[in-house]
Amino acid sequence: MNVRKGILNYLTLHSTIVRRNHHRSYHKECRQQGSPHGMEKNSKMKNVRPNYFVCIPLSGNKALVEEFLKVQNHVASKFEMLKECAIERNKFHISLLILHVKKSQMESSKEAFHEAMAEIKKLNHQAISFDTLETFRNDVLYAGLQEGSRKYVMNVIALLRDSFAKRDIHIFGNRKGREEARGKKRASGASDKSAANPIDKSAANPSDKSAAPPGTHQRNDKEQITPHVTIMKNSYLRKIYANRKPQIFADYYADFNLSKLKNERVVPNKIQFLEMDTDSATSYYRIIAECGLP
Repeated sequence: MNVRKGILNYLTLHSTIVRRNHHRSYHKECRQQGSPHGMEKNSKMKNVRPNYFVCIPLSGNKALVEEFLKVQNHVASKFEMLKECAIERNKFHISLLILHVKKSQMESSKEAFHEAMAEIKKLNHQAISFDTLETFRNDVLYAGLQEGSRKYVMNVIALLRDSFAKRDIHIFGNRKGREEARGKKRASGASDKSAANPIDKSAANPSDKSAAPPGTHQRNDKEQITPHVTIMKNSYLRKIYANRKPQIFADYYADFNLSKLKNERVVPNKIQFLEMDTDSATSYYRIIAECGLP
């Protein structure tokens, strides 16, 4: 009987300790999230998906568009399935802000855009040029800006970001993380493997609309934004590849001749605020607002 009583006492004590530690852990995590409902709020934010963006359209520069099309063809010649990842020729643009705008925020988002544009018009505008081809986690192939152009565009982004952020409109970042930087150090080994088996079977299902598309992070931090021109992205792939998503590896584009692309200059003449859905009448994104530059 004493043994049985001792076991019961031990189990009662153990159960009490476990419950106490569970509550402490839960409340600690809630405090770290900033409120008792922090974990629930954080979970909801993970389900936020971009639906609007601000950009500099590039379709008017035919020579530049032709170079982007050549990049697409070059990549597709290495792996034909990636043809489906190509951005349409009339949709090339320099991404400035990627946003999630609620229906209740539409009017304030338009105000934010026009307020920012009033300040952007005061900047000393300059031609924009490009010098690299890179990817966001091998999911999005993009053209990177030359340093001087990058600084100019970042000034434009800063004005836009401040205007949208103060109205509590959600901004996504897209800067490469440390994990991707570490991955570059292993690029040679990864390239060998990708040549033999270029399909990433562990990739997320692109038909899962609860997840943000590749290359975006849910932050409002200025330093999380990389100005770029998307050339190809594997979220364009049909659902048949949902569990076999191919990636855009460096050896598919590293040998592309960038000399003509580097010589092209783009003088921005307007900035657009767009919905990500395509307007069937124009085959372009639905334009919410746009503003010319001096």
